[in-house]
Amino acid sequence: MFYDTFAKRKRTGLGNFLIEKTFEKLAKIAAKDSPVKILEIGVGRGVFYEQLKKEIPQMDYTGIEASVPLFEAAKSKNINVIKCFIPPFPSLEENSFDLIVMSHVLEHFRDYKEVLDVLSGVNNLLKQNGKFLLFYPCAKDWGKDFFDCDYSHSYITTKNRVDSLLADSGFQVIKRDSYRACFNNFKCFFLLFSKIINCLAFFNIKMRVTFKKNLLTIAQKNELK
Repeated sequence: MFYDTFAKRKRTGLGNFLIEKTFEKLAKIAAKDSPVKILEIGVGRGVFYEQLKKEIPQMDYTGIEASVPLFEAAKSKNINVIKCFIPPFPSLEENSFDLIVMSHVLEHFRDYKEVLDVLSGVNNLLKQNGKFLLFYPCAKDWGKDFFDCDYSHSYITTKNRVDSLLADSGFQVIKRDSYRACFNNFKCFFLLFSKIINCLAFFNIKMRVTFKKNLLTIAQKNELK
């Protein structure tokens, strides 16, 4: 079963806390424009959904999840979720979503052609001036752990690569940031902290990647000309 190992992976109390705090921050950013109709590609454990629900209680949410165990877990929480791999997208109304969210999904696609296909689908589903929130690992910072931590990491994600893909898919980047765990401040300190952890051999890979850099990019669907 695809991603069965991820679904069964145990997290520490610290890991759960940092993940919840990260998605809490991202949900607050996502809620600034008061989106109502939201699509999340890659529901995972449903943590982002839970934080979005706190910020936008009235939201009309749809999720997409490819993993059977993660899909079943989401359904058990009464999350409106569709089980499928993308591309292609399931039957959804075009030009109808205020916000589409994709957190730690982009790196799982096969190549740039598949990524462009997905971004074209996202563009078609968004309303005019709708927002696309992308959160993804910086492969330059993760190094070999980018591939070692997850067998399905196939597409190398960096700021410049993602910016170019978005521009060629009809998007304009309106916000960028970077995070280490849930921290997007004191960046020099957490960079040093990450390097120290990376040098200490007794830390396992889950601990090493906890403080690797993740990138936030928010893009807007370009106006028609």
